[in-house]
Amino acid sequence: MTDRTVTHEYADVLERLVAKRYRALAVGHSRSDGMWEGWIEFVDLAEDERLKTGIETMQSNERAFRYWAAGVGPAYLEGAFTRARSRVTDRSARLAPPLSPLPQRAVLDPFEVDAQGEGLLAAQLGALDLDRIREIALAYELVPPKTAASATRAELIVEILATVSSGRREPAER
Repeated sequence: MTDRTVTHEYADVLERLVAKRYRALAVGHSRSDGMWEGWIEFVDLAEDERLKTGIETMQSNERAFRYWAAGVGPAYLEGAFTRARSRVTDRSARLAPPLSPLPQRAVLDPFEVDAQGEGLLAAQLGALDLDRIREIALAYELVPPKTAASATRAELIVEILATVSSGRREPAER
């Protein structure tokens, strides 16, 4: 997932209580099905540290994605910044072991859905949030727990699709 396109750089610099200044960028890339997914990145101007939101939009083509990016305003960016900051906090919290020893029940069986037809698994995963996708990846041992804890929504979907299509499962790291 290293191919990315910066489509819009926002002129306003966000200044936060943490005394850092960030430049906001709309970033996206074309998926294998031709759809464009995009997110917002905030670049710390002093340290080049980056904060990223999860997927903020899914568009049918690059032109539609650029149109979406051009329409993002200051209020949206403030909310996106809050989401990006919470992702960093959430990611650290998710590295801790779960409090309950009860196994989680996944919302769908990726192998069963994949057997129903090409593209169906990708479509169903695309409709789920990060937590549900992570539950599926862990419940069916499709990725190691450390990967599941730190991967983005899009990265997990790609890993699940690749693992299911190859018919292999990752041994659980304990």
